[in-house]
Formats: sequence, C-alpha cells, structure tokens
Amino acid sequence: MLVLVLLSIVGGSLMSLLSKQQRFYRGTYDLIELRSQLRQAEAVMSSDLRALSTPGNDFQTITDSSMDFRYTLGSSISCTAPAPGTKVIIIPPTAAANGNTLTNWLTGPLQGDTAWVFDEGANATASSDDQWQPYEIRSISLPGIGTCDAAYNAPSAGYTITMTNSLSPTILEGAAIRFVRQAHYSLYQSGNDKSWYLGYACSVCNNGNASVSPIAGPFMPYTDPGGTDISGIRITYFDSSGTATTDKTKVARVSVVLRGQTRNALNVSGLKQGVYMDSIRMTIALRNRS
Repeated sequence: MLVLVLLSIVGGSLMSLLSKQQRFYRGTYDLIELRSQLRQAEAVMSSDLRALSTPGNDFQTITDSSMDFRYTLGSSISCTAPAPGTKVIIIPPTAAANGNTLTNWLTGPLQGDTAWVFDEGANATASSDDQWQPYEIRSISLPGIGTCDAAYNAPSAGYTITMTNSLSPTILEGAAIRFVRQAHYSLYQSGNDKSWYLGYACSVCNNGNASVSPIAGPFMPYTDPGGTDISGIRITYFDSSGTATTDKTKVARVSVVLRGQTRNALNVSGLKQGVYMDSIRMTIALRNRS
C-alpha cells in the first residue's frame, strides 16, 4: 500500500510537471510564431515598396488598410535599336561572356507585365524631350531568338520581348528598361477560419486570377480609425515635409503598423496568463522621388 501511494504521488507530480512543460512549450511556440509573422510581413512589404516611384504613378490606390501598386521586378537595356514600327525589343541574356550583368530580375517578366523604356526623343542631345514610355508585354522568348550586337559579349542570343503596341522610333540602342508588375496588399478576412491576414494579390502571377492569398498572420481584425486604435493594420502615407497625405503622387514615406495576437492563451512563467498581443511598426522611405 505504501509503495502504491508513493508511486501515485510521484506519478501525479510527473504528470503535473509534464502538463506545465507542455503549456510552456505551446505558449512559447505561439509567441515565437506571432513575432515571426510580424517580421515576415515587415520584410516582404519593405522589399516591395522601397523602389516605388510615386511621381511615376507606381501607387495606383492607397487606403489605411490596402494599396495597389507597381513594383520593380528587374531591369535591362535594349541591345539593339528597335526597327521602326516594330513591337519587338531585344535585351541581353542574364550573363555575358565577359561576366557583365546587363539583365537582372527577381523573377522573369510575364505576359501582362509592363516594360518602362527610356526614350531619348527626337533630339538625342537634349534632355527636354526625354521620357519613360510604358509598354505592356505580350510575350517574352527564351534566349536564342534575338541577336544582340557583338559589343555586348553575349554567349547566346538575347531575350526577345514583344509588346502589345508599337515602340517609339526614337528609342536607341542601350536604352534603359525597367520591368514592373501590378500587385496588391490588404488586410483581409479569410473565408476558411475567419481570421485576418495580410494578403497579397497579383493577377499576372496567377494567370489572370487576382484573388487575395495570405502571406502573414493572423493579425487583429480591421477597425476604422478613431478612439483606441487596435486595428490589425494601419497604413499612413507622408509627403516629403512629413505631413500625412492622400495624394499618391506625393508620397515620400509609408508608415505601417501591424498588430497580432497569439492563437491560444499563454500560460508561460513571467507573463500574464491569457492571449498575448504584439505589434510592429515599419517606416519605409521611397527611393525614387524624382
């Protein structure tokens, strides 16, 4: 009887210890996951927004919980002068024989993306008629179709890009090209678990499907401005003087606050029991302000 009593006491103590350890690890995991999702959202949004050109209308729409914008996915040059009236432009491959990189992108352009091509205008020696011309991409070939001039040391033929409209006759060989893609960020409520996430949408990436998909979260629900602000996201746009603005062509800095909470109540030593909340604030200065 004494042995059984001692075993039950020891067993009960072990079970209590294991239960506390399980609650500790579950709570710690939830807390780490929350902070990881906040950092992930910060890294993704900062990377996409820094290179925007607001005078170039890269912001399409802006609200306190969403934005539609064009982000840069790569750059290159025209390695030949486009033929008059043509819709085709040729760019170097991603590696040249001498090791120079003239074509560089995070991901290759797709049909529906936009190529901004620098146009010297009628007077190549003056800057007054220089401008960036937008062209929607209809198709892009693999290397081996277009031929670059020998000066570019291309070990293989370049990429051939076909636009939906004819190129300007004043685009010269060596013209700079910036590839951009339309994208969308917003705080949205998932139809599956009813939680709120930072969502991303890109119709070009998904064959014309512009549905929002989660990239980080869950976060707090969206609330209108005013009173105690506990919204899962709050985006504020500032001009160069530091004044909040709704003019998307004058935005120089974007402030984003994200708020989240753990999925379960925490029971971790040193922290108050219950659902734990955390937040992150990021300030993103836009580089291309001219």
